Amino acid sequence: MSFFKAPESRDELGIGSVRDAISDQLFPGTSTIQTRLRYFFFIPWLYIDIETKGTTASRFSAAGREAEIRLMSYLDKNEPSNAWGITGRRSRSELKRLPSSVYWAALGNWGLRTHSESQQQHFARAERLKASQATRSRRVEIEYESGEQQGLWHPELKKLMPKGFPENAQLALTRLESEFLLDRWSQSHPDSLLTWLAVNSSPHDNFEEVKAIWEHPKFADFPDRYKALLRHCRRFDALIQGAARLYNLQLARLEQREDLIKKHGDALTEWESSEVRLLEGWSLPEFWLSVAGNGYMVPSRTQDFVTRWFAVVIEKKKEFGDFKPALDLIERRERELKGGRSRFSNKAARTSWGGEAGLNRLNYRWPIAQSMLGEWHEGFMRK
Repeated sequence: MSFFKAPESRDELGIGSVRDAISDQLFPGTSTIQTRLRYFFFIPWLYIDIETKGTTASRFSAAGREAEIRLMSYLDKNEPSNAWGITGRRSRSELKRLPSSVYWAALGNWGLRTHSESQQQHFARAERLKASQATRSRRVEIEYESGEQQGLWHPELKKLMPKGFPENAQLALTRLESEFLLDRWSQSHPDSLLTWLAVNSSPHDNFEEVKAIWEHPKFADFPDRYKALLRHCRRFDALIQGAARLYNLQLARLEQREDLIKKHGDALTEWESSEVRLLEGWSLPEFWLSVAGNGYMVPSRTQDFVTRWFAVVIEKKKEFGDFKPALDLIERRERELKGGRSRFSNKAARTSWGGEAGLNRLNYRWPIAQSMLGEWHEGFMRK
């Protein structure tokens, strides 16, 4: 659980587009701010109930918020005090970002929502659909025949809604819900690693010990495409870790913090001795093809920074802390991203530094996928 709660690497050097392009291929629909899988059912069930009542579009947003806050109360009542993953358990009505907004994109990505519109557009569509169902005019019949007025949610969702929901809401998936999710993953993303792991791994796989996806016990059995991509991922993580360590060393020097200069200097030296060798023989052009060749776009400036940093690493291999081309490259990149808020030029911005930044390893959303797969297996094993 401590690893699951660890935040994704803070994007100090602007490599988030690369990280996310890879993550979306491996585990589509996931997000680092998602918690429990059953929210993929809670949100549609709450909305279906609101839609059934004929709530107007202008009222729908408020009705949805009220329903989600009530759900928090029911979950708090029905689940043990140490249950994890209840969104808004403490903040309740003060919660600024509701679960519906956290899961909205994924509901469409996994095919639980039948349209690609925003929540506000969904509200208007729900109002029109309810009015159409009431009038049953010939015009509406034509729209239904053309598919324009199709349902807003996958038809199985309403069938899966338990009696007494939301008063009896709990976080554990049922067997039927796990089967439904596998069907959605298989239909929406048949070639994803998320789907492959659901089909080919078991609840007996020791996920708790798998800190990085390339350390998975079934890695040798992964589809060739993902084995190749994950080998790239491991090297990209190693490459960016060096840049992050040098960045922190530079800030420590600006702040004249001898303790932090030693800490980050030692960390950079350790990286030079343990990880630079992973980058020898790595084909960066093949990496870019594996990332951007599947419909994902990485900004040209990001590609340029990564390519230049890789070239510096391969050329120098050690003692980056005193290598001016490396120091200049990191500083230029941060200034390019932050402008007047650059920590290299803005003393006030450095006060938010805290002594280290961007040092978390790139995990490509494996912690959330690992957690989801564990929940999914538990549900699938239930009778």
